[in-house]
Order: sequence, then C-alpha cells, then structure tokens
Amino acid sequence: MSRHRRRSLGPDFGYVPGEQPPDGATWIKLNTNESPLSPSPRVTAAVSRAVEELRRYPDPQGEPLRSALARYHGLPAEGVMVGNGADQVLETCFRAFADPGDTVVLTRPTYSLLPVLARLGGARIATVPLAPGEPLPAALATTPAVMRLLCNPNSPTGGWVPPLAIERVLGQVDSVVVIDEAYCDFAPESCVPLLVHHDNWLVVRTFAKSHALAGLRVGYALGHPDLIGDLSAVVESYPVDRLALAAAEAALADRDHHRRIVELVIEERERLAAALRGAGWDVGESRANFLLGRPPGGDAVGVAAELRDQRILVRHFPGGDHSDRLRITVGTPAENRALLTALGIGG
Repeated sequence: MSRHRRRSLGPDFGYVPGEQPPDGATWIKLNTNESPLSPSPRVTAAVSRAVEELRRYPDPQGEPLRSALARYHGLPAEGVMVGNGADQVLETCFRAFADPGDTVVLTRPTYSLLPVLARLGGARIATVPLAPGEPLPAALATTPAVMRLLCNPNSPTGGWVPPLAIERVLGQVDSVVVIDEAYCDFAPESCVPLLVHHDNWLVVRTFAKSHALAGLRVGYALGHPDLIGDLSAVVESYPVDRLALAAAEAALADRDHHRRIVELVIEERERLAAALRGAGWDVGESRANFLLGRPPGGDAVGVAAELRDQRILVRHFPGGDHSDRLRITVGTPAENRALLTALGIGG
C-alpha cells in the first residue's frame, strides 16, 4: 500500500477474486461459479461480425442488446440499463443512490463485493443477519437506509427466497431495493414480474452464469425508467464494448442452449449435493450453480489445500460465518466425478 491511499480504506481494502489459473492449464476449476458448458455456438459468429465495426464506438445505451433484453423480459427499453458486468451495475447503484455518509442495508451473508462498493462510496453499512431456512427479517425493511440490497439466490449460500416472500417484507419500503439475481436462472422464480408494482425496485442480472459469458462481462439492471435513468446518468460512457454486446445478444437469442446449461447445472447440483451429504458433509439447500458445504470435521482449509494439490480449485472464505465451509461450483459431470473421487467419495 502506498502512502497516498485514502486513509478510510485501510491496508486490507479490496475485493479478493477466486484464483484464476492460466488458460489451457489442466485444472478443474470449481471456485468462481462459471458455466460448465461453453457459450452458444451463435456467439462465435456474432463476435466475428462485430469485429468488422471495432473502429466505431459501441452504442452508449447498449443497443441492440438493450431492446432485446426489454423484449425478453416484457419491459420497455427505457427500463433496461446494460453494464460492464453485473459488478459495474451494482457499483452504479451506489453512485446513483447513496451519498457519502448515507446508510445502506446489506445482509449477512452477502456477495463479498457489496461491502467493498459501499466503503468505496463512503456509505455506512447496516448489516441484517439472515438465518438459513427462516423468513427474511423485518429489519431488512425497518432499518433506516437509502438503499437495501438482497442477493437472491444468496451468495455464498445459494439460499433462495420466493419473490412473494420478498415482496411481503420489502414491498412497502420507500428506499431503493436492489435484488441481485445473478444466479436466478437456476432458481424457480424471478422478481422481474413484480417490478411493475414497485417503482423503487431494481433487479440486477448477468450473462456470466447461465449464458456462459463470464469472460465478456455483461450485466444489466431492470426497473422503472426513472431509476434506470438515474443509473445511466452516472455510469461510464460506452460501458459495454461491441464484441460483448454482440455475444450477449446472440446468447440471449439461443434459448435452447441456455436451457441446456440450466438443466445440466440443476441436475448435477442435486446429484453432487446428495453424494456430499451421503459422505457426511453438511450441505445447505442451494438454488444457484454452486453448493456451500462443511466437510466432516470442519477443516475446510485443509480440504481445499488437498484438492488444490490434485489441481481442483474450490472456494474458501476465511473469517466470517462460513470459515468451516467450502463453496463448490457445479461443474460438468466429469468434473464433479473427479471432485468426488479426490474426496474419496463414490459419485
């Protein structure tokens, strides 16, 4: 850390991403919740065509992807904002709705980037604990704040709350409600149909998971046009490049391929969870593309190290409420079998 860093951030500030081995290395990568399948075959052709126009800036609003997303979700184009990954969209929410010193409500646990974004913007954080399998706490709505953020399904647990249950708790608040649905395609329902009833709600989604485009960084927000206008006012110029826009539009159009990814993940998620539980792991219910589980004995650090020695990566979150657990991305059937074999479990 240099002497010039903002004192309010401190030496340990920052988001810590999962380990990324070099491309082509022979690792089984189950630590960053990427798709087990490659993107739609349509993506390659779309990107190739887009290369011809790279001398031109992309559309500043993300067209034609924005309009394609609007049709897909049944919303006006003015109700869609496209960004450079869902992370940028979330950061833009803090820019638009939280002044330095304002309070924002986060849950515990939550996506580990969110406290980083709050601190970066100078917001105060009010934390509301979530209990597995329990209803959302009333404090999520009653704590005074300018913005409330909920990951559904949750990261890192994979727990999911039905949209109507969310509405019962957050349907009457006057502050901005941001629902991060990065993993929602692996869950039964989305909050998007409820947006018509709540002009203060935003749903944030990504192409990284169920559309297999993590390497191109495309995310988006859905909501009332006035809220979307607030986000657009503070986002960087030309936030999404031409190649990413073309790839995402092609992936969105290939619904059969998207369905194959989702169905594979759900099938493998349940098979992997059953195998781990049968071997004594404590595995929570997940509606995402990963599992969070406690190995027998709780030595998550040791198990992660043993797996890494066999070139299998899983995610450990030191400190906090889940230091005795590992988050395991659902991989291909072959990858999941290799994981179970490495753990000494018959798959």
